[in-house]
Parts: sequence; C-alpha cells; structure tokens
Amino acid sequence: MRNFFILFCLISSFAFSQNPFKYTGFSGGMMVHSGFLQQSGENGMPFGLGGCGKVHFGKYLRVGGEGYVSDLTYGNHNSISSVSWGGLLIDLKADIKRFTPFTGVLLGGGSFQNIILSQGIRNDFGVIENAGFRKYSFMAFCPFLGMEYALNDKIRLTLKADYLMNLNNEQDFPNGLRVFVGFMFYRLKTE
Repeated sequence: MRNFFILFCLISSFAFSQNPFKYTGFSGGMMVHSGFLQQSGENGMPFGLGGCGKVHFGKYLRVGGEGYVSDLTYGNHNSISSVSWGGLLIDLKADIKRFTPFTGVLLGGGSFQNIILSQGIRNDFGVIENAGFRKYSFMAFCPFLGMEYALNDKIRLTLKADYLMNLNNEQDFPNGLRVFVGFMFYRLKTE
C-alpha cells in the first residue's frame, strides 16, 4: 500500500506541472468484473457490473465517480454475499499511441449483505436451520490500475484491476482482487 501511495504521489507531481486544470473532455462507460476473493476462509469468484464517468483535465488528470455491484457464492453450502459500492474517483493517465495506462483511487461508501448457510437447501420452501444474515454499510477505499486501448477516437476497450477495502466495518468482508473489462466512450476537445 505504501508503494502504491508513493507511485501515485510521483505521478501526481508530474501531472500537476502540466496545467492540470484545463478542461479537455469527458468519458464514461460500463464494465463487468470477476476475480478471486476470500470470505470467511472460503474462496470464490465474484461476478458484477457497474460503470464510471470521468471529467478530463489537462493531459493526465481525470476526476469523476463510479459504482459497482459484486455478488459472490462461496462455501460448501452456497452462501451468498453482495457488495455495492461507489464514490468519487481520481486517476492519472498517460497516452502512449493507442494505449492509455492509468492508476487511481476511489473514496466512497457501500453496502454489504451476507447470507451464511451451514446446511444445504433441500427444497424451495424448506426451513433452514443454522443460517445467518448480516447487512451493514461501510466506508470504501479502492486503489486501482488499468489500461485502455483506443479502438477509435470515441471508443476504448478497458481492462482494470482493483482491491476494495472496507475502512470501518470488516465483519466477513470479501477480500481479494477484482478484474474489470468493458468499454469507455470518449468525448474529448480537439485542440
């Protein structure tokens, strides 16, 4: 985490030396994601959907918002957890021909729900003993990095990885890496 922060600060200092607050356009799009998470000592692959919108400033700086929902089935009895989160994001990018690597952070909040099943479900209306339900809200901090590939001037294929952190309530929270893929649609000012 410390190394990520140092890298982000170094890139920020370079970005802010290049007239960073000149409006240059906006972008937005949708992404699906999966990954590898661990929850309650069990591993699983989540599936989710969400999107983001960003306002571009200068050559390197983007500010905006994003939000996602991620569902995970885990354990021997198919327990289910769901995380919804979103917030304000800031990222830094560099354009290298058709490629745009970027890194940034999200600060916001979310909601977590977890249904813990300690036995299998036999039929639709069966009573389940020894099941638990937990629901709470949390503050979210999420560092991310990714790459965009320009298909043309307006559409980019996006690949991103993040690590969502629960800052205030870590009860049974799923931890691990999520990988996102999707399309971003650009509207940039021409110089």
